[in-house]
Amino acid sequence: MHFIEDVKDVKFSFLEKPPASSMTHAFVYVNHHNEYYAVKNGERLSRSELRIGKYKKVYTINMQQHTITYKEEVPSATRGRRFSINLSIDIAVEHPERLVQQNAGEINTIFKNNLPFWVESEARFYPIEEEMSFARHIEEFFQTSKLSKVLREAGIVIRNVRVLIRQGIRDQRHDEVIADLDRNAELSAYQEALDLEEARRISAAIKEALQAGDFITAGKLGEKNEMAKRLVESEFSQNQAFKFEVNKQLFNLINDHSINQFEAEQRLARLKKLFPFLPVNEGNNNGKKQISGPRRERLSYLNKGD
Repeated sequence: MHFIEDVKDVKFSFLEKPPASSMTHAFVYVNHHNEYYAVKNGERLSRSELRIGKYKKVYTINMQQHTITYKEEVPSATRGRRFSINLSIDIAVEHPERLVQQNAGEINTIFKNNLPFWVESEARFYPIEEEMSFARHIEEFFQTSKLSKVLREAGIVIRNVRVLIRQGIRDQRHDEVIADLDRNAELSAYQEALDLEEARRISAAIKEALQAGDFITAGKLGEKNEMAKRLVESEFSQNQAFKFEVNKQLFNLINDHSINQFEAEQRLARLKKLFPFLPVNEGNNNGKKQISGPRRERLSYLNKGD
């Protein structure tokens, strides 16, 4: 990026007018006494002004805005973590005569030689979580630093600073993995809560069916939810009243002469398969007529679970 685009010797002519400046280009005239005169914004020198000033050289100055960009990943104060910096600085010539005086036409070299070192050295003072503070620091630097003063003295102004700072690519991926783990854990916890609520609902229905002697319904409910079955098992092992009621219902089923032996055995087999913790022994069910005799012995067996 060159602000000084051309340098020519001034040639006076009675026939030709000096060139006119424009909004994008200015002219700076210099005489042997190092006196500088800027012509800009569409103005031009008259022949008499050119002759009286005794100007020997004329510089063509680019007055358009230029953008200096800086894109790098630099280490932060957090070990192993890096900032990804995207910095754009809009600069333009405001006083072309100062630019020529300071011979600062190749201002881009100043930024290339100094900007990377400054940004990287400043980044080491900021932890990776403070990217916003670091961004503000960069913006303030280009408004109040010695660099801004040097540029103004050279006739150059900083019109705008845009800076975007985020975590480096590797760190972004690292945090995305952690976020996914957190999301999965949250979903799992939510699903477990739903499952537990469903299990409690079903286990309550199973207990109600068992206490009512409806073992078929209890068995079907038990097939739907393993957690509910475990809750009922826990209830059966801890609750003496519940155990007594279940044993009583089992005894009534075995001794119910309105249900034939095959049907009773089928019910008991299903119940034993679904709820192995219940005190049911199919091998001892040898027929209801035989059962109805030694009822006290069978009741004693059923009550072993107590």
